[in-house]
Amino acid sequence: MFIRKSVKRNKFRKGIFIFVTALIAIGLVIPLAGLFTNQQGDSGAQGDNTIQQTPQEMLAGLENKAKETPGDTKVLMDLAQAYLYAGNPDQSIKTYEQVLALEPNNSEARYDMAIIYYYSSKYDPAVAQLQELLKSDPNNKDAHYLYGIVLGTGKNDYQGGIQELEKFIELAKEGSDVEKARQLINEWKNPPAK
Repeated sequence: MFIRKSVKRNKFRKGIFIFVTALIAIGLVIPLAGLFTNQQGDSGAQGDNTIQQTPQEMLAGLENKAKETPGDTKVLMDLAQAYLYAGNPDQSIKTYEQVLALEPNNSEARYDMAIIYYYSSKYDPAVAQLQELLKSDPNNKDAHYLYGIVLGTGKNDYQGGIQELEKFIELAKEGSDVEKARQLINEWKNPPAK
């Protein structure tokens, strides 16, 4: 029975990992697609003289722009995402912290930090970011969903995870994530017999 429970837990974790990875990829690819292309003039037409930048060149450009305009949170958010895309989550966290120093209630920065912490198996900082986010935005359904996942899968606090997922369901009402949340709640309320 223990092996079956372990296999189910591993499948669940793999499923959550794939789901959140897809969300992160979508969230990074769409904004970064625009960052890594140069558009010519007002017409939008690109000629043969279009200069293609590598991700490293774009990252360097964003770093320079952040130095030139240190209070521009949009530039800092783009830079944080670029660091994450480049495989530097620690620098991404530091950049998100700069955003929060300027805008303490920036929900997007807190949420992104919580995801990075969760995937780095740093559950306490993920919880702290989600709690702060929910203080300023108590009806943020995505934060409740992620908080439930962090509590249940990361900290093995199934009761706390169930409460957060129930709040998510109350706010979201329907959708595939609601069905996933219901499934998790059912699994956490009725663990397999040992």
